[in-house]
Amino acid sequence: MKNPAHPDCCDHLESGRLFQVEETVAQAVALSTRIQGTEDVLLSEAVGRVSAGDTVSLFALPLHDHSAVDGYALGASGGGEFQIVGRRIAGDSSKLEIGASQAVRIMTGAPIPKGAQCVVMQEHASVAGDRVKPDFEVPEGDNIRRAGEDVQAFDILVKAGTRLDARHAAILTASGYQRISVARKVKIALLSTGNELLDAGTGIGSGQIFDTNRPMLKALLSTRNVEVTDLGIVRDSQEQIVSALAEAAKNHDLIITSGGVSVGEEDHLKAAVVSAGGEITSWRMAIKPGKPIALGKIEKAVYLGLPGNPLACFVDYLLVGRPILDALTGAAHRAPLVQQARAAFSWSRRAGRREFFPCNIVGRTDEGLPLLEKTGRAGSARLTPLIEADGLGVVAADCTEVQPGGILQFYPFRADMGL
Repeated sequence: MKNPAHPDCCDHLESGRLFQVEETVAQAVALSTRIQGTEDVLLSEAVGRVSAGDTVSLFALPLHDHSAVDGYALGASGGGEFQIVGRRIAGDSSKLEIGASQAVRIMTGAPIPKGAQCVVMQEHASVAGDRVKPDFEVPEGDNIRRAGEDVQAFDILVKAGTRLDARHAAILTASGYQRISVARKVKIALLSTGNELLDAGTGIGSGQIFDTNRPMLKALLSTRNVEVTDLGIVRDSQEQIVSALAEAAKNHDLIITSGGVSVGEEDHLKAAVVSAGGEITSWRMAIKPGKPIALGKIEKAVYLGLPGNPLACFVDYLLVGRPILDALTGAAHRAPLVQQARAAFSWSRRAGRREFFPCNIVGRTDEGLPLLEKTGRAGSARLTPLIEADGLGVVAADCTEVQPGGILQFYPFRADMGL
């Protein structure tokens, strides 16, 4: 029921329209202009951050030709016997040159002596005194890592918009870097609405509940890319909500709220966004749970209004919130990892919305697909099935009957959340 005290702020949207997930994500990304500002950080602190620009190699990698194995550097390819005239280990900088009939005992990583044509592994050679003979004809260049074969000087090591991890730290260090320029942190304001909500650790009375969404969202946002301002709980008062949103919009890139985005008389968020000088561009997705979701802007801040029910809030953040963060930092969008799976249960349902549900892997099919079983009784306000689940199963919008062996989609938590 609409509140007659204020018109529906979303009357300009298509009446009764439920947006598909893909449409909502596209709109969310379109709203999220890449933030300005960078900072230099140590590579040890750069994991999880997003590179601000292209970073090029300062020199070729490897720096010099070196041996890929422990063995013998040979003065000619092919077979025959070679006289051992020296020994080289990694870090050796002495000058050494060999002729066609000569060899050098060499260790992995040691510079290739001038004149060497190949390296034979020690396991594939016979040694007698100062002579070595390969067990087979060794091809020219075998077991030699050539200078620059990995990276040439001024090659791009890390492209702008790359989400950095340990691999990037390794190659940047190999090229002499200690620091890298990254996008500044996304400033996020986080608040919950509801007269019934309390923070954990306080006394609780009849009709009250502890706010679970803010702690859950703060945990989901616990990356090095963000700086979260916790605005706490705001009562179901349009005036108080307007004030909180307007203040948050002054110095944040993204405002995330939970609760109050449905159409009840005490759901004030959409109207409050407009009253705070913003606009709502999209709301309601064709999914279950998580249909009530609001997208818009207040001044320069992106606004994301999530549902109050925990599972719905969780699903909507994973589907829509993460792409917003990617767009704000300039990173490539990380589509959630989706696997094909099969059902180990029967289920009759009403068609119309794509449905997400907590589920467990209870086995594998002959073709190696996960077999999924629903976890607990359905309900967007229930937390136990969520924490017991291996991931989220997905049923297509037009599906009315799920039979054992039926095809499903599966979003594994381990891949999506790094658990």
